Amino acid sequence: MLIEFEAAPDRVAFTAAWRRFLRRTVLPCRWLGGSLALLSVLALVPEPRIVAAVLAGGAVLLWFLAPAVMLHRAVRAAWQWGSVMTRWRLSDEGLRCETPEGHMLVRWSAVSAVEQVHDQLLVYLTGGRVLIVALAPLTPEQRQDLLAFLHSRNSPT
Repeated sequence: MLIEFEAAPDRVAFTAAWRRFLRRTVLPCRWLGGSLALLSVLALVPEPRIVAAVLAGGAVLLWFLAPAVMLHRAVRAAWQWGSVMTRWRLSDEGLRCETPEGHMLVRWSAVSAVEQVHDQLLVYLTGGRVLIVALAPLTPEQRQDLLAFLHSRNSPT
């Protein structure tokens, strides 16, 4: 079976897909930020109260700012390569990606999981990498065919 289509990603959806991909990467920042917030509450009891303010500031930085900066940098770097019109071909051989800059073939043995996020597929590869496939130009029937094909490849969607 061969499924072929062309798509260019939307920046907002692309960012949402990267946020989903990086969700486990930012967990240490969130845990540390939560711990600092708890410590800042406990530090309100003794004097000086400046310690509580410093801990609360660190909590805000780690909880909100660090994940946002990490996401922004990852999306900016990936957008340079992923923002162009791409021709996708899914076949028994693997997933082929063709852009004006070049082409790539990812064999199914290198795909660890596939997840649908909004109008995109996150194709998780071995080694902690990901491909984001925009599905916007596909009709609902074509999407169903695509998801059925991926299910038949034993890739969880």
